[in-house]
Amino acid sequence: MSGLTTSLTTTRSSGDRRIDGLLQETVWGDDEITFSLPSSALDYGDYDGGAGEPAGFQPVTEAMATAAAFALAADGTAADGFSLAGFTALSVTPTTDAQATIRLAQTTADPFNYGTAWSYYPYPDATGGDVWFSIGGAGDYTSPEAGNYAWLTVIHEIGHGLGLSHGHEASGAFDALPYDWDTMEFSVMTYRAYVGASSTAGYYNETYGYAQSWMMLDIAALQHLYGADYSTNSGDTTYSWTPDSGDTLIDGAVAIAPGDNRIFATLWDGGGLDTYDLSAYVIGLEIDLSPGGHSVFSRAQLAGLGDGHAARGNIFNALLFEDDPRSLIENALGGSGDDRITGNRADNRLEGGAGHDRLLGGAGQDDLLGGAGRDTLLGQSGTDRLLGGAGRDRLQGGLGQDLLKGGAGNDVIIGNGGRDVLWGGAGNDVFRFTASGDSARGGKADVIRDFAAGEDRIDLRDLFTGPVELHLDGALPGEGAAIAVRALTGGDLRVLADVDGNGTADFSLLLRDVATLTTDDFLF
Repeated sequence: MSGLTTSLTTTRSSGDRRIDGLLQETVWGDDEITFSLPSSALDYGDYDGGAGEPAGFQPVTEAMATAAAFALAADGTAADGFSLAGFTALSVTPTTDAQATIRLAQTTADPFNYGTAWSYYPYPDATGGDVWFSIGGAGDYTSPEAGNYAWLTVIHEIGHGLGLSHGHEASGAFDALPYDWDTMEFSVMTYRAYVGASSTAGYYNETYGYAQSWMMLDIAALQHLYGADYSTNSGDTTYSWTPDSGDTLIDGAVAIAPGDNRIFATLWDGGGLDTYDLSAYVIGLEIDLSPGGHSVFSRAQLAGLGDGHAARGNIFNALLFEDDPRSLIENALGGSGDDRITGNRADNRLEGGAGHDRLLGGAGQDDLLGGAGRDTLLGQSGTDRLLGGAGRDRLQGGLGQDLLKGGAGNDVIIGNGGRDVLWGGAGNDVFRFTASGDSARGGKADVIRDFAAGEDRIDLRDLFTGPVELHLDGALPGEGAAIAVRALTGGDLRVLADVDGNGTADFSLLLRDVATLTTDDFLF
């Protein structure tokens, strides 16, 4: 009799087709809901509005109860952030009362000839929010495990009870999901396992190839309806995964233990300085921290979606709620393979570890650490620190005032825009400048702190399109493109470049503690 204890409200559009594609007309109007697992048909009373389901009543199994708690309120467990109570502002409370917002049970009655499972949208009668699983129909829902069809079905049917519609079809005033978003990879509410799949032929996923949690559009839609929770995992949280079992761990505790070695879930985090730790992996990783992004830890752990299709990622990041960045993951730690790690707009710390890694910062003030191997580090915007480590690395700062340290190995170091500080470290390094604005005059010049004459080189080839003269006496002739080296007090050198040949320096570079340079120290 859920409709007697919880008020209703009319669903409003979000203005985002990805979210509206999961909405229908009514939604619970309170900020508190309850759920129960009835023990008797008597708990349903007269069941006005129903179709006789209580006549075949049986309680859900323990495994079904576990799946329901995971979807609704996993309070006090590592899985809290994957549940409705963990990512929405709703207070979700289990109860033994006959009346509850969401009720789950099995039945031998199948009044709609579904042969599967069904549920009722929020509605002001005894049926509203009720979830029923058919006994003896086409599916067996008694033994859900993370990643199997029964587990998905429990989450899916609860979604209806909370006010979500099928994503593959329109509902009232709300259209279906956009084509490219109509897939289980983004929502448990669609019948399409992958983009372009049939919505009527049923699923052909492998046994444990189903979504293990609410997915990003489900989370976004439920947050649109009920608000977002930033208290869950709001500290400095570490998320990690195991290569041999597919377990998802939060601060070392298992949050999702799949039935097989597959990883297929979406993660919401409430705040803090958080880390994806993939140090247990020895193969190349693709880690993307952007909101709505996805990461591939192991292709062997990708869910099989049927018809030769694999999920595009193992872990998907939740979308931002109202552009609030608190849910972003800030840090990532790669494994010993050749990894690709992409940051976001937060202040990221990206560590490649061993292997030939590619690290790409975002808009924040990022720390990029290549580690051992031949790495590529790209800072992008923001004031970043790029540390190459051992190996032959390529460091490229971006637009901010960056610090770039090559470390051991023969590195290529590119400051790009902003007043950068450059260190080559051990090895024969090349300091490359791609435009005159990379190191400008007027206090905007880059500084090389450890240039080793006779070993390192300054590459100015991208500044010029024709012949260039080098003047080691410090003078720019004003007749054609030229480079001049000027001694400063204190043992430093200034390198000037006149790109257009008008006698005025367009480029200025400061070298600390360098006495002299020769032609061999330049590429031009």
